Amino acid sequence: MKIQAGLVYSVVAVSALIFALYLGFMTQYYDLFIYGTDELYEFYLQLQVFNKEAFRIALQIMLLAVILMTFQLSKHRPGLLGMIYVPAITIYISLRSLPLLDDLSKYRLDYIASDFTSMEEYTPSTLAFDIGFIFHYVQIGLLIALCIVAVITFVQRLKEGNPIIRKFI
Repeated sequence: MKIQAGLVYSVVAVSALIFALYLGFMTQYYDLFIYGTDELYEFYLQLQVFNKEAFRIALQIMLLAVILMTFQLSKHRPGLLGMIYVPAITIYISLRSLPLLDDLSKYRLDYIASDFTSMEEYTPSTLAFDIGFIFHYVQIGLLIALCIVAVITFVQRLKEGNPIIRKFI
């Protein structure tokens, strides 16, 4: 159970980091809006649309991860509702993260291919994109591990003869 609880808190922590990443994502690229060419301004506007959608998804992921804490499987009896929620949340968050990973890759390549010669003191950096990749992959890995541990715990508790339906009160 300690492993499972640790995984739940890890998922919540990584979800919070993803939320914070997209909350401040555009800060690094604000100079494209102020000092960039028309092409860079158009890229900035596209990135703004991506960030709005990514932030919305990150907010959903954060809320679902916090709800995950309430459905941790009991030490004494396996909770059927929690057992349904853990794989469902793993699938949902993974499916929502995969398009973000594709978009991050696309915008990172577009950013690298951009011409920054008109911006004398600007140093291009893909740090926000790279951190996004890392956080999403870590989150998906943690969710898969949580799902596996939750199933193992559920089966163990079921074999011990504990009831399947958890009492909430």
